[in-house]
Parts: sequence; C-alpha cells; structure tokens
Amino acid sequence: MALQDSLKKINIEGIDSKGIYFKDPSGVFKNKVLNKNDLKKLDYENIDIVLKFYFRNKQIKKTIKFHNITGLQAIKKASIERSRLKEELEETGSLRRKKFNNLNDIFKDYIELKSKALDENNIYSMIKTYDKWVAKEIGEYEIKKILTRDIQKIVNKILSKKLKPRTAHSIKQILRPVFNYAIDLNITNNNPAIKVKIPSYDNTVDFHLDDEKRVRLYNEILKYEPIKYRGIMLFLYFGRRLNEVLTLRWDCIDFSRKVYTIEGKYSKIRKKQEYPLIEPLEDVLLNITDRYGYIFKGEKTEHVSSDTFRRHWKKLLKKAGIEKMRIHDTRHLIGNTLVNKGESLENISKLLGHSSISVTKRYAKTTLATVDKSLHNYMES
Repeated sequence: MALQDSLKKINIEGIDSKGIYFKDPSGVFKNKVLNKNDLKKLDYENIDIVLKFYFRNKQIKKTIKFHNITGLQAIKKASIERSRLKEELEETGSLRRKKFNNLNDIFKDYIELKSKALDENNIYSMIKTYDKWVAKEIGEYEIKKILTRDIQKIVNKILSKKLKPRTAHSIKQILRPVFNYAIDLNITNNNPAIKVKIPSYDNTVDFHLDDEKRVRLYNEILKYEPIKYRGIMLFLYFGRRLNEVLTLRWDCIDFSRKVYTIEGKYSKIRKKQEYPLIEPLEDVLLNITDRYGYIFKGEKTEHVSSDTFRRHWKKLLKKAGIEKMRIHDTRHLIGNTLVNKGESLENISKLLGHSSISVTKRYAKTTLATVDKSLHNYMES
C-alpha cells in the first residue's frame, strides 16, 4: 500500500484539522476522512500523525507520534504542533533540527522512534544491552568520530569474557540501524558498525520438554484462574508471541470464519497475519463477557502488562512442576514438538509467523530419538 493511500484525512468540527492526516498502513479505517467518532478506535493506541503544509511552493511533511492518549487528544496536540511549525517556517525559513551531541543522544532518539513499532520486549532488551556495553564505552563520543575499531573493542571485550557470541552479535545488530538513522539525518555519512567482525556461531536454542511435562503444562493451563490469564497462556502455548497476545483486540477475532488476526503493527515481521481459532482458544474467548477493545484487559492498564503476566507465568510453572522455562520457550516447544512428529518446516514457519524457514530452524530442533527412528525406517525400507 502506498503511503499516500494509507493517509486518512482528519475532519473534526471545532478543531483546525487542516493538513492533518492519520497514517493507517494496516487499513484500520475504510473511509478516507475520519471524524470524531472514528478517533475513538485510536484511544490509547500508538498513533502516527502526518502534518502537511506548503512553504515557498514546496510541500512539507512531518510525522509525529503519540501514545497513551485518546485519539481526540492526539489531534488537538497535532493541530497545535502544526501551527507552531508553520510559524517557525515563516519566521526562520526552515525547521530546527534536534541537536545530537553524541551517540547516547542519537540512540535515545532512535529508541523513541522505534518504541512505537517494535515489540516492547525487544525495546527493553536493546536498551539493557546498550546501557551495559555501549553507553559508558563510546556513548559520549561524537557520532562522526566513532570508528569501527571502537565498536570492535566492545565486541572483543564481550568475547574475552567467554560470553556467548550472540551477545557480541547483538551489539552490531543494535548499532548498525542507529548509525543508519544518523546517516538519514545527515549527521554522518559513515556506518562503522557494518565492518565489525563477529565469529560464526550456532544460534539455535536448545530447549526441550518431554511429552509428559508438556501435557502437564497444558493441563495446568486449562485449569488456571483467572480466565484472562488462562487465555493468554493458551495463545502462547499455541505459538503466539507475548506482545501479540497482550495487544489482541476483539475486532481481530472472527468467530464465523474461526480465525484471528495479528495486526501488522504488533507482528514482529510487520505483516498482518491470520491464524486458526482452534477450539481451546475459541472456548476461552467465549467465556469472556467484556468484548470491547483489548481482549485481555489490565486492572489499571488498557491491557495486561508483560510484568503482571510474568508473575502468573511463574505460578503456572510451579503448579506444573517445571523448574525453568521462559515465556518465549513456548514457541521453541511447539516448534520442537512438531518437527519431531514429522511436521514440515514450511508449516511450522507459517504457524510461528516467521519471515523465512531459516528463522524457523532455530525454533524446531530434531532430537536424537527422531534421527534414530529415521535410521530404523531407512534400514527397514
């Protein structure tokens, strides 16, 4: 969908909404002009607003982002911002750019930009890794003066501590797009993270739960109370990511077709995806009476937070007699289980919502028992 096609004009009586557009890449709205009632759908969502105005026969566009406010509040703020920017243009002839003194400044701005698009767990992990390894080492350096060898020193330090190469690789994964962002802003013309050397490593995750424990886990989920946490656990057990589940809304459920949809803005691969609404998921949803907005509502928040859910996850593991299992390991569990039962990587990839089969290989690991069975089948054929 072209950017122009995804922009929906705002028309609110009593507010100067000229030149204000809602960016709607997921197609939330069918109509091209949004009114006050339409904006209620945006309440406390991540809202991208595009401001347009002309200056010296040239169209100027600026995107501003809002979250944790109502749609109407966002439009009011956008109207004020558009007026301010227009005055700034008329007075100075240009829009003032943010001042970035060092890498820490650009990283903070980059995270603020991406926090509306990336999974909150990914954002948390990026910040934690950056603060631990990068901020004190080169964070105060001017962007243009950072060299590949400066980043390589950080990577080598991680490797010298006998930590997993994956940790070192994460430094490169974090910094490469940050420097690309700086290039886009014309702060620098060089990306020193690209040439950083990382030793090859096996990034498959070795998580295993035998069938007895897996069934016990499932049975404990079916008994778990309150029901909304049982629902979250079931969606996780059947392959969804935590953020996808927590942000699931009732308008994403189609009981007639028996499917549910993960919107592109909540999907890790940024694509809208449909999945079967199998019986256990349908049953738990039918037992939830409040069917407006988010499915799994929080006590004090719009939806259950990841921190709140983690407490219930620990209780579940204790009930199931499982000592250690991350929430994300539910995806490794379904991948490993299905590949060892003969399911194709293509089907598992679709089920897990991966962008490619190469990613799925990390989640679906063939056991020695399966290899042994294959060898016996080969001998007998």
